[in-house]
Amino acid sequence: MNRSLRWPNHRHFQKLVRFTGDMSDFTFLGQTVPRLTMLVGGALVLEGVGFYLGTGMTSFTSLIPAFFGLPLIAMSIMATRQPERSHFWMHIAVVFGLLTFLGGGMGLQGLVTGDLSASTVAQLLMLVMGGVYTFACIRSFTHARKAREAANAA
Repeated sequence: MNRSLRWPNHRHFQKLVRFTGDMSDFTFLGQTVPRLTMLVGGALVLEGVGFYLGTGMTSFTSLIPAFFGLPLIAMSIMATRQPERSHFWMHIAVVFGLLTFLGGGMGLQGLVTGDLSASTVAQLLMLVMGGVYTFACIRSFTHARKAREAANAA
């Protein structure tokens, strides 16, 4: 494999993503994925409500981030209450994370045109949160697959 296409394996990256305990434990920024899901969902709800109130409650579209955050919170709660099915709930959650990332991509147009209105800022926040969350989930799924393969090989 071309070395430039490999995943970075240096100390700065290892501080962000850490494998703790046995092979099944995975943390990202010091949080388990269900906990990270709860935090991202809560941040999206706060973003939606904050922009809705901050813009004078003139448009319900300001609440769109909250509509992405609520299912993330629900999936986090379900994964915590049903640990044997947490992989199922987290796979649903990553779909909402990806949709958050894609929906936030609309803010790039405003950024390119120089429109830094509240909606552009909200969309860019969605882009960043959705992108980082989706990245963390993909890393977690990859880690879980490798852990399963190692357990089956043993």
